[in-house]
Amino acid sequence: MGRCIKGEPAIEEYYEWYLEAEMYRNQITEAVLQSSVSQPFLMPGRVVVVKSQSGQDHLLGVILKAPTSVNKQYIVMVLTPSLPSISDDPQKNTNAGLQILMPKSKRGMDDDYYSSSSAAATSRKGSGAVKIKLPHRGTAAGASYEVREIDTKEFLSICNAKIKIDQVGLLEDDSTAAYSKTVVSLLNKKVDGNKYPPALDPVKDLKLKDMNLVDAYHKWNNLLQKMSQNKCHNCIKLEEHIKVAREIKNYKDEVNTLKFQMSDEALQQMPDFQGRIDVLKEIGCIDSDLVVEIKGRVACEMNSGEELICTECLFENQFDDLEPEEAVALMSAFVFQQRNASEPSLTPRLAQAKQRLYDTAIKLGQLQALFKIQIEPEEYARENLKFGLVEVVYEWAKGTPFADICELTDVPEGLIVRTIVRLDETCREFRNAAAIMGNSALYKKMEVASNAIKRDIVFAASLYITGL
Repeated sequence: MGRCIKGEPAIEEYYEWYLEAEMYRNQITEAVLQSSVSQPFLMPGRVVVVKSQSGQDHLLGVILKAPTSVNKQYIVMVLTPSLPSISDDPQKNTNAGLQILMPKSKRGMDDDYYSSSSAAATSRKGSGAVKIKLPHRGTAAGASYEVREIDTKEFLSICNAKIKIDQVGLLEDDSTAAYSKTVVSLLNKKVDGNKYPPALDPVKDLKLKDMNLVDAYHKWNNLLQKMSQNKCHNCIKLEEHIKVAREIKNYKDEVNTLKFQMSDEALQQMPDFQGRIDVLKEIGCIDSDLVVEIKGRVACEMNSGEELICTECLFENQFDDLEPEEAVALMSAFVFQQRNASEPSLTPRLAQAKQRLYDTAIKLGQLQALFKIQIEPEEYARENLKFGLVEVVYEWAKGTPFADICELTDVPEGLIVRTIVRLDETCREFRNAAAIMGNSALYKKMEVASNAIKRDIVFAASLYITGL
């Protein structure tokens, strides 16, 4: 950043104070508006600052009508010119954005008190009804305005000023004169070049007593005092320099975030990181120097199912005593997704293989829990092994027609097809793993299993593209 015309630049420090002050201001404002102490002040004639629907500008307004049994929200008239955003206009920030809850500089508000239609000499007595259609937009005294209903959460601050309003002229008669007078009165509240009048003091006026909020209030005021003494405070280039400071900070934050995400420290701060490293060492996927072993290379090939269970299954040779049809049926537990399915009717060998695989998952779950990883072994096994289609896939691999295997389960036909198609990919993964292990028998068995399921309607060309 270049040198400021007032001397050495101090904008970075000033901007840090600004951000901290903004945080305290938001905390105090939210508490005030949610508190019951603010409700007596939110009456017709009260000047307020309203959150813009565009999310950019804060809008100066006045309450025209408080909530009733008919109108559940506040009816507020706001000025809607193209005002610079508070966040983008820091030169006025301590007088505008940050001063929304600034202590009052003067008293005597009763001299500028709200006057209802009954108190206005020129106003007739109204019915109290809202006869204009909301939202109501128009232009008066050279400024655009809008009358609309808003919730309490849309108020950004309650100002220490009130103006006289003609409720009947504004809400019933749609009087141009009434709107012009109200707009002029609002514009006159912009004193000393500020966009908004000072807000009610949360401690002196609203009698805020919460210790944390009072503490935040004093910290906020101390920051405002420090900012006012900073060289940047009255600099004519403050707006320009604040924008640059904001951009620089955003870029620095982004760079620091990316650096952290790429660092070893980011991984080490993960709660389970060291525990998972220890598990991989224990089962032989990596050595003591964190070098990946053959078992770890095999685990890297496993994408369809839970890597550790698939790898242990292979290294325990659980498929050696199974036929290809039985092996691929058991592998369906890795890819089937549905939690609740009818219990399959299995052959004794498949039932034994199923229990053996389930026991392996339990053992791995217990090992991870031993190393302080937040895993419940039974849930880990149930979540990663779903045996609902073992019988269906076994019969399909044996050549049973698709219509017949659909009778064996309550799983929808589409899910059956999707599972079998995914199984073909799993067979390829296991075949690659067998090549890494040097297990030619398993390699051939996976080839046979893949060919056994790759048939008929399940692998037919799509009817939508055939013949195109």
